[in-house]
Amino acid sequence: MISSPRVLRDQGYHYQYQELGDLEVRLVRVFPERKTRIKCEIIHASLENCPEYIAISYAWGDAGNTRKIQLEGFLVSISVSLYGALDALRQKDRSILVWVDALCIDQSNKNERTQQIQLMTSIYKTADSMAIWLGPEADDSDMATDLLRAVADHASSPEKVSRLLSSQVGKRNLAGVVSLFERDYWKRLWVVQEIFNASSITVYCGSTKLPWSVYQKASATFGRHRADLDNYFPGGQMIDRRLTIAPTQFSYTQVLLYQGPGSLPNLKSYIELTQGSLLEVLRACRRKLASDPKDKLFGVLGILPEETRMEFRADYSLSVKDVYTEVVDYLLKTTDRVDVICDAIHFPVHTGSANLPSYVPDWSHIPQTAAMGDKYNFTASRDKKANCKFLDERLNKLELSAIYLDKISLHGMAVGTLCTIGDYLMAFLHWRALLLGNLENEPEEISLMVQDDFCRTLSLGQVPLRWGEKHQWMTVCYYVFASLLRERLPHMSLDRKLAGYADAKLGLGIDNRRQFLQKHFGDQMMGRCFCRTGNGWFGMGSGFMLPGDFVVVPLGCSTPVLLRQEGTRGEYRFVGDVYIHGYMHGRAVDELRDGKREVLKYILR
Repeated sequence: MISSPRVLRDQGYHYQYQELGDLEVRLVRVFPERKTRIKCEIIHASLENCPEYIAISYAWGDAGNTRKIQLEGFLVSISVSLYGALDALRQKDRSILVWVDALCIDQSNKNERTQQIQLMTSIYKTADSMAIWLGPEADDSDMATDLLRAVADHASSPEKVSRLLSSQVGKRNLAGVVSLFERDYWKRLWVVQEIFNASSITVYCGSTKLPWSVYQKASATFGRHRADLDNYFPGGQMIDRRLTIAPTQFSYTQVLLYQGPGSLPNLKSYIELTQGSLLEVLRACRRKLASDPKDKLFGVLGILPEETRMEFRADYSLSVKDVYTEVVDYLLKTTDRVDVICDAIHFPVHTGSANLPSYVPDWSHIPQTAAMGDKYNFTASRDKKANCKFLDERLNKLELSAIYLDKISLHGMAVGTLCTIGDYLMAFLHWRALLLGNLENEPEEISLMVQDDFCRTLSLGQVPLRWGEKHQWMTVCYYVFASLLRERLPHMSLDRKLAGYADAKLGLGIDNRRQFLQKHFGDQMMGRCFCRTGNGWFGMGSGFMLPGDFVVVPLGCSTPVLLRQEGTRGEYRFVGDVYIHGYMHGRAVDELRDGKREVLKYILR
């Protein structure tokens, strides 16, 4: 049933919404193109018996940059971005029905927002089609879409794609694709759910439109041709100076592979995990942006299995703290694991407004690092189930059981998250100096063994098989760092042993050495620092660590973690996860079984 809304007029140009029924939504009827100004009306419809409509997916854009439409006799201001989307969809000879959040949901009504968010999955699944609006034509976007179509058409022919990308026209148009993939639309969190639930999608940009499948196929094809892209555009530079990427941003190739359609996670594998899918989806979508911090949860509910969705209600009257703490509570109870606390990343220090307990991840914060256990498949507690409970109704204090390992004795300088090669090189020198200070009187064989462990620690134990033999990884590690130090800082004198490694002949050119360092050490060092425990174990952990921090393996956790004692009541602050060389795959559990270690309880706040 479709019902016409009752419009409540007031002073000025302000449209009054009529209350919605339980399964009702509003749809916007966009009238045929007669004049420049867009003219439309709002109708109500039941999702159980809905007319055909198009769901619009777009980036809101600058709230202060608006244009007016005529809505049932009222002049209503909408964002320029939405105006462009409506104008692109408007037909010359017939009306169309669209659903678009800014007009179809009373954004000032929290109760209505809550009710409509619950229907979001159905709204996009029920729509006859979905229209993605990327924005107006800009930065050669018309030529960019031509290239996307050509790449998709030749996706099954690697030779043709290589020729296309290497041609002068291809290189020029790729600059436009990079700009297209960097548009704000791809950064939105809600996009993930909208695309996931839509059945038929068309992508509009300016006056051009393409099926979504073309964008998907072209993005996947870029991934298969990474070597070509790296070869044609060494160092990530673009051929258009206006579009050259700054050192702190993604490289040319990275944009083509990991932004645009490549920034959307493959969620089908996650939702098959049932209970664990919530954490995986939150992690996969963490870099996406939402204007309301609570939407970092509410915006992914439509992706999750129904049994998970039923446990959460998109209630905007809740505080951010309540929403994020409920996520931890749910995951602890349903997965028997505490891995979620490792996503509470505190370095670099960021100031949130939610006043969260230290063990609750702030999903509105976008860190440059990620939990180690998720990325590297560590199994520090093996199959031990979590043993934890909240000690108060507000979920401010969490008691967990963990195997005590040691305390941090010393640590080196922390590597930041806006890193250059120079940052990694300086950290390496500082950390190695800490190491060598304790090796002066050791036999050569012991010294080499310790230095090999040091190099394995720098890479978080991720040593390629080809370099896995005795001392091979140390040789490669020292060669890469020493040779880059010599080239970057030619006036710095290296010690005799390091200088010897710089002269090794391992066949890696300077670009290859930089890439090797970034892949095998840079990503692992970012946001972390080298440390040593009281018993002499090497580690890599949060740059937020301090001497005296406790190193423990929580039951039901993939990695050891750092805890800092606070106050005199035996309570602790969660500092971050930590790599402890030799303890990432169950050694603590083995020692517990053999009576060499014990499980203690820690109260986190």
